[in-house]
Amino acid sequence: MEKKDILDQEKDFGFARVYGVELKYRQQPKLDRALLYEKMNLYTGKIEQPDREKTDDPALAVWEANEADKELLMHFFHLNYMVQYAEGEMPAQTSLLNFESRPAAEYETAIQQSWHWQEAAQTLNECNYSLLLVDMMASGLEPQARLQLFTGALRAVLEAAPCDAIYFRASDKLVEPQAYLAAIEEGAILYGAMNIRFYNVQGTGSGRAEGLMDSIGLAALGIPDVQCHFYDLDPSEVADHLMNIGYYLFHQGDVIADGETVGFSEDMRWRCEHQYALAAPHRVVIDIDPGEPYYAGRQGYTEADR
Repeated sequence: MEKKDILDQEKDFGFARVYGVELKYRQQPKLDRALLYEKMNLYTGKIEQPDREKTDDPALAVWEANEADKELLMHFFHLNYMVQYAEGEMPAQTSLLNFESRPAAEYETAIQQSWHWQEAAQTLNECNYSLLLVDMMASGLEPQARLQLFTGALRAVLEAAPCDAIYFRASDKLVEPQAYLAAIEEGAILYGAMNIRFYNVQGTGSGRAEGLMDSIGLAALGIPDVQCHFYDLDPSEVADHLMNIGYYLFHQGDVIADGETVGFSEDMRWRCEHQYALAAPHRVVIDIDPGEPYYAGRQGYTEADR
């Protein structure tokens, strides 16, 4: 397969070759480099300093920018996370960079869906500084390993340079840093990486309460997101179901075949089908049909319907 075809397929699916989060600060961030090394060692693997003799089990090497490079702060080589390429193995990497802060208005869609954090907009308005954490050469990892590595790196940065808000680009989600760290500590690894969104659907003439709910963030890791277009259901219950299905897909992979059903109770049998998302961005989702009289459509969605 040609490289262009691979890239086109990834764009069609919604896959992110580079994964990143923005760390937002009210005050100019102060990075404790010694603490960052310590925490990177704790969360992602043993650190091998570039100027030290090699050990038998190196797990991470680090490159620091010189004074001439004002953008890149630090670049980590995670030797515990090797990616196999045709030319051989290469370690997955993360980079911490200075990043020009963006105004709160540029996070409008994330703010609109910040049901979990009511102070998100106000906090962003008070932030004038940003750092950017991205992964590189990590897209070949299994989704679970990739997110585990990135989560460890993000935890290390948050503890070495505490911020006031975190923005996950792939999930278009704003999270409060302490809430994020608490969730990760409890095992909720998708707390920032997956966002459950809700839209009231109006103007269809049905005369019924119509909603669209979906996840965003899983497709960026190589796993289908989930969506449900429904009438007259409790959005909080639908959100719980989509959250559970999202975690199941993250841990098990894309194992739900078209036509199969999912359920969390004796009488719950919701039919599944791979489709393209009804709400932007363009990506592959598993559409969940709760059955009559609740399903608002539409399964059987094909490429020709785009």
